[in-house]
Amino acid sequence: MPRHHRSLLRLFSCALLLGAITLIPAPPVQADNLPFPEPANENAYAVPLESLRLRVWAQYRVLYNASNIPSGINNGSLPTAGTGSGKLNYGDTTSYDFFRQRMRLAFDIQRKDSDNVGAYMQMEYRGGFGGSSPASSDPRGESGGNTDGTPNAFNRLQARGIRYGYIYVTPIENHTLVVGILPTIDQVGRVLWDGEWDFFVGGASLGGKIGNGDYRLGFYRIAADLKAGTIGQGFGKDGDMWVADYNRPVKLGSYDLKIGGHFYTLNLGKTENISIGDTHENWAALTASGALLGGAWNAYLMLNSGRIGTGLTGNNHTGYSGKFEGSVPIGSSTFNLFALYASGDTAGQTSNQFTTPEAILGTNGYWGYSHIFNANAPGDVNDFGVNLNNGGAGLVTVQAQLKFPIMPRLTGTLESAYFAAARSRDFGTRGGTSYMGTETGAMVTYNIAKNLNLDVGAAYASMGGFLANRTQATGVERSIYEVFTRFQYAL
Repeated sequence: MPRHHRSLLRLFSCALLLGAITLIPAPPVQADNLPFPEPANENAYAVPLESLRLRVWAQYRVLYNASNIPSGINNGSLPTAGTGSGKLNYGDTTSYDFFRQRMRLAFDIQRKDSDNVGAYMQMEYRGGFGGSSPASSDPRGESGGNTDGTPNAFNRLQARGIRYGYIYVTPIENHTLVVGILPTIDQVGRVLWDGEWDFFVGGASLGGKIGNGDYRLGFYRIAADLKAGTIGQGFGKDGDMWVADYNRPVKLGSYDLKIGGHFYTLNLGKTENISIGDTHENWAALTASGALLGGAWNAYLMLNSGRIGTGLTGNNHTGYSGKFEGSVPIGSSTFNLFALYASGDTAGQTSNQFTTPEAILGTNGYWGYSHIFNANAPGDVNDFGVNLNNGGAGLVTVQAQLKFPIMPRLTGTLESAYFAAARSRDFGTRGGTSYMGTETGAMVTYNIAKNLNLDVGAAYASMGGFLANRTQATGVERSIYEVFTRFQYAL
């Protein structure tokens, strides 16, 4: 038979077979073969891509860090947790180094014919450079009772997965409601809590404009199974957090000023698994900001009053905090300065303590100019994480920073900082002291290409007697260093 006849015969046979298959009754369809699993397919419909508005954000970074920062620094910062700045294990000062990588992807989805409603989520992958994927992004490993390897109570993510996500809707113009897992921050100065430390809580927030000002009203739920600092079992009972903010511009003659009023409250109730008892905390603050000598300034005054329980009794306290920050251009350079104070108390006393949700729940930190004592990207992967409560002793810090151009695409940053407790603490037979230490550091940033930067920096801290006196270590290392690099692309 000629070759082209054989080809036609094969084609005809395939057509007959295909027709026979279509006449045979199909077996029951399996759920994993459906584009949407049961029962969601009952209401599912395909949305053409041309009818969607999809915005994508991406960030990839590789970090290298070498230091002798001790382990357990930011663990267990409850006012009654005992000795140490966050129960400091200051004897562990072995030098080490590590690589870390992190990728984040964010998606904002809306239908083009419904621009008043949408959904947003951020995904994250992180792990060791070279294939390892630890469950924790903190390089110092497990600490306290939190066996999943991180002292950050809200950093309970696996090495990859959804970081946060929420639905938003604007039912009335200039008023938007968001519901879901929210990356919330305080509006006082990011000193009480901050989504950058994975302070993600389920809840709802309504924000928008009233008159010439911006407002926010929020309700958050603190999960019962939260592992915070030294709390290994979780709270055993859900807690509530309410927030209210209002900021508006005002004029003082010809001077433009922005002022704000803020009120936050946290209620943990009587918990089952930890001994802080019935906890109710309130924060009231005034904020202000404006122009300064061609630059800008911002400040806050804040009162904290509440009851942090100890066993079944509890201790009432009233503390206060204030901060001033200014930024002034000097030629092509920029000089930044801030001073911060938070009240504290002597050992065994609580009446004058200023506390924060992070101090209560086990997360720590605030943004500053220094790299070792507080978080400051790219060194924020490894730091002391001292918070304003500072183990109940309060905090005093003055920090300065100078940013300046070196050559095209290359900029430099110098920083210097002073740290002390608001109140000294006696430890054993040693005399009490409030001095915590000083830090200096430098960093250069090179813009390799658009959206691609390389940071290289180092910092050195000389420790004071406050940290040494609050440990049982006989030989205390007073010289702490950190060397860090960050290779980052952001789109």
